[in-house]
Amino acid sequence: MLDPAASLPSRTQWAEGARWSVERAWPVPGQPRVLAVEVISAEESDETQRPDSPAGAGRRGSATSRRARRAGHYRVQDDDGAAGGTAVLDLFPHHTDPGLPALHQAADAGVVIAHEPGLRAVVHHRTGSEESYTVVLPPGQAQSLLDGLRRAQAFSGPFRLPRLTGHCDSTATFQALPGVSLHRPHRLGAEVWETAWDQSLDAWSTAIQHPGELPASAPVHGAAAEIRRLQHWESLIRPYILGPELFHASVSAACDALAAIPERRMVPAHRQLRDEDLLYSADQGPALVKVSNAGWAHPALDLGGLRACAKWNELRGLWDAASRAVVVGLINDTAYRNGVPADALEAYERAALLRLSAQFTFSPRLADAAEALRASLVQSESLR
Repeated sequence: MLDPAASLPSRTQWAEGARWSVERAWPVPGQPRVLAVEVISAEESDETQRPDSPAGAGRRGSATSRRARRAGHYRVQDDDGAAGGTAVLDLFPHHTDPGLPALHQAADAGVVIAHEPGLRAVVHHRTGSEESYTVVLPPGQAQSLLDGLRRAQAFSGPFRLPRLTGHCDSTATFQALPGVSLHRPHRLGAEVWETAWDQSLDAWSTAIQHPGELPASAPVHGAAAEIRRLQHWESLIRPYILGPELFHASVSAACDALAAIPERRMVPAHRQLRDEDLLYSADQGPALVKVSNAGWAHPALDLGGLRACAKWNELRGLWDAASRAVVVGLINDTAYRNGVPADALEAYERAALLRLSAQFTFSPRLADAAEALRASLVQSESLR
């Protein structure tokens, strides 16, 4: 049954006398009435979503259309015992976060384009034609990001990687990499889209064939780690969904499948690879971003995650069937060439899909698509 203490936000909320669009949300462990949220101005969201508007015309995907993010907490407040309670959105003051004290200075003359309260924010800077990004972390945590960047050098050469231009104990600034995200096929066109994916997967293949470039001490993400990650998300979503026992059964079956995969071969891995983390430039080739979690993993981890993203993108209406078919075909070919067993690829893909269905349940714009994905996964498991 749905936990009555748990409540998900609707897309639009009021705070500070204005409307806000809840873009992303995350559960706060141990506080079922509270979600961490990232929002943008609802008025700005309405305007930039219209391609015929002055704000939206010709700006899709461009740096000039970056919309500033705010963050805070959404909670359900008791109303003297009344059923349901009242939804309250508490936003942090502009350019602040109690858990990210460096944000205020980092955001000066920049635009906060991502903000997960207390954990991470990203600020986009533009000076003339020069662009850069500053990642803001809790005090003392920038070193772990820099360590990850060093491990990610295992991908350097086949991929272009972010170039660090400055850092302190809680921030790291990177020069923007030229290229278009493989998340958006319409920005490349069908022919370039296939070329971009083909070259990116070739780069991945080349990188995993040279494991000596990754220190043996790098983190290892084996089946046990993936099982823990999946079980973590299942526990977080449990109070918020109907039929949690069915989802639990699907997660348990996925964990069994992961545990059955032999782990005789570990390769350099991004470990959280999504299509959004791949960029492509016709002049400079493929690039890889958000690389701070690089380490060792089964080769099916990255490939299975990308295949899951392809299915999710089609389900949510971002890709058409033809775009998905191109990507899945290239991933399958890459897996075959690199000796990745089909059952391992399927197991890691299914785990990634279950995680996506949980993660996006908390984001109002994609909650319906996440529910549809979760239902299809539960149903397919019942038919096995």
